[in-house]
Amino acid sequence: MVHRLVDKEKYEYEICLTEAPKHAISLSKEAAEKNHYAVISIGGDGSANEVAKGIHGTETALGFIPTGSGNGMARHLKIPMELEKALRVINSGRIEKIDIMQVNDELCLGTLGVGFDAHVAHLFAKSSMRGYYTYAKLVLREFYKYQPETYELAVDGKPFSEECFLLTFANSSQFGNNAVIAPYADVQDGIIDISMVRKFPLMAVPLLAYRLMNNLIFKSKYFSMMKGKNIVLKNNRELKGHIDGEPVLFNSDIHIKIFPASLNVIIP
Repeated sequence: MVHRLVDKEKYEYEICLTEAPKHAISLSKEAAEKNHYAVISIGGDGSANEVAKGIHGTETALGFIPTGSGNGMARHLKIPMELEKALRVINSGRIEKIDIMQVNDELCLGTLGVGFDAHVAHLFAKSSMRGYYTYAKLVLREFYKYQPETYELAVDGKPFSEECFLLTFANSSQFGNNAVIAPYADVQDGIIDISMVRKFPLMAVPLLAYRLMNNLIFKSKYFSMMKGKNIVLKNNRELKGHIDGEPVLFNSDIHIKIFPASLNVIIP
């Protein structure tokens, strides 16, 4: 279908298959060095993250054909989930510059999480089955067992402490599958949104889940948010996290900052 739908009068193109994790980074970097117009990520948030790492700071654009489990960044940018419609965006879309976060030495396109979402990301990575239903099953299974933790932060130099079930640092608004954790996030405002969901009783779970999936989390009394440009999350233990849905482990303080308008993307 890709061969049939790409505008061959407008583009010369090549399909490259990745052979291992992080291979997309080197492929994308090579494309940027050759001044290619765009690199199209076929996959989910993790794949798009790797492409972004390869082209960040160049004029080469990131395009999306979303086929992952969540596709949080693609959904935030209003990229259609259907293959044919996503290809039409590539054929006729426009390029905009968006922000990207740096997490220690890594780049983060959409969200960094260290709470319940990180716990689920680590379990999901170990699962033999992928896809939305596997992820949803893990969320439902673990929701009632996960215990909130207390986190200490410095946001633009100001100390802050909070016990959180969810703690998310967001460039874009959602984890994926329209689970909106940062309803006011804007990938072009040069700001990181910090979303916090505090400890809540079991009876609050259904309403919280409904609000998360319907862009209403801001109405919950258990939700609060902050904004910043330079953030330090204090840490002296092995802390589970995820960067764009991919599991990571942190063993020291986490430094998070924003690079404004530093990545070209193709949008509708």
